[in-house]
Amino acid sequence: MEGLRRYLLQDRHDAFVRQFCRKLLGYALGRAVQLSDYPLINDMMKRLKADGGRVSAAVETIVLSRQFREIRGRDFVAAP
Repeated sequence: MEGLRRYLLQDRHDAFVRQFCRKLLGYALGRAVQLSDYPLINDMMKRLKADGGRVSAAVETIVLSRQFREIRGRDFVAAP
């Protein structure tokens, strides 16, 4: 386990963080990540680095994004 941890934190850190951002964004948007979302992923990665890896920085970046605020189909969800 220690070898895997070291590998992910040192050798593959950027790839690991990028994949984390992709998955978190896809979950938040309720759809697959698109090419137009990559600038937002880059912003998420920058915020994570600037805030010491705090997940709240990535979540805040998503919530403030245009993609999240303008989710398509939101107005067509059936009322309970």
